[in-house]
Amino acid sequence: MTEIENSTKQKVIEKLQSEMNLNKESNYIQAIGQFLLQYIENNPNVSEAILSTDKTINKSLEAMKTEAQKKAVNGFAMFTPEEGFALVLKYFEVKAEKVEVPEIKIPTKKSSRFDVKLDDFM
Repeated sequence: MTEIENSTKQKVIEKLQSEMNLNKESNYIQAIGQFLLQYIENNPNVSEAILSTDKTINKSLEAMKTEAQKKAVNGFAMFTPEEGFALVLKYFEVKAEKVEVPEIKIPTKKSSRFDVKLDDFM
């Protein structure tokens, strides 16, 4: 990888991580961000397309929503993970013959257990 390609890849990583950090509560942005980070790791040549300033993870969700509305039957549509990630790549204008769905790790909030003993009330 050339120095320019490496620099572009690093800028893309920073862009994606920045958007992910600004939207920590959105599991969708986290999942798509992780997917894109893994995708550019394996396909650094697509970094320029993702770096486009007017394209964001959030806007890729809007593009997916638009496609879902086109596909909807009785107000309901569903995509497989492969279809969903393929739509994200299409939004970023990345041509991919086959999309491999990576394992996405979304941190879940730990809920505090309600722990009460009868002795607490006596």
